Amino acid sequence: MKRILLTSLEFGQSYGVDRAICDLIIAGRLSAVGCVVTGEMWSREFYQLRDVVAWAEHETMVGLTVTLTKPAGPLTDFGHTVFGDLFPSSLWYSIRSPMKMLPEEAIAAEIAAQVDLFEEVYARPPAFIAIQGNLAKHPAVSAALITVLTMMKGREPALVLPTGANRIGNSIAKRAAKDGLETIYCGPDLPLADEETDLRDFFWHGINEARDQAMVLCRPSYPEQEHQLTLRKNIRQISSRENQLKFLISEEFPFLLMEKDIFLF
Repeated sequence: MKRILLTSLEFGQSYGVDRAICDLIIAGRLSAVGCVVTGEMWSREFYQLRDVVAWAEHETMVGLTVTLTKPAGPLTDFGHTVFGDLFPSSLWYSIRSPMKMLPEEAIAAEIAAQVDLFEEVYARPPAFIAIQGNLAKHPAVSAALITVLTMMKGREPALVLPTGANRIGNSIAKRAAKDGLETIYCGPDLPLADEETDLRDFFWHGINEARDQAMVLCRPSYPEQEHQLTLRKNIRQISSRENQLKFLISEEFPFLLMEKDIFLF
């Protein structure tokens, strides 16, 4: 038997995503949800997630997805001084990280501010914290996250490790363990595929190398009205998100997990 945390890290980004996440929780198809708190939707949408999690017949972990790239902007005055009105792109982090030029203190301040906003609105600490865009692979970002987590005495969330970098992930996990923090390894992401057969193949073969209790990320969504204005190059991703939702909420999905001996915990 293999246990996985089937997770979406995108609650609070759009109505279509939020509705999809809530429906999957009710259906018992998601193990965990990460919330994006930097946008205007968080304060309007949180109560629906809270109620759905309470109504569901199974326990769903609710955590925080820290956003440090545009179009999100800093929450602190310090962050505005360092980053401006908007966070930089992920490329900015990749360029500056090898030269050790990332502003670790400002990053820690922004992580702490997003934790505070989550707790203020949701009225409980996050069960885990993930860094959007896999930015936790950069030493300054992971160090800032560990600094914030160690300050959350008595309510320390688990730290979600970056994907696709076992050496980096193991190094972060060792440092986190020294500070008494729990870590969650990431497995392969559910592919943004056009055909359901690709998703079946993922659970039948692609997940074989994932660690037990790994977090497997999915990106389900209902159609959005804004899609009419979406550039043609994004049409495939839109349909793939809708296809993920259709597959995960189908009656076939739990039988596939049972046949493959995969348990959502």
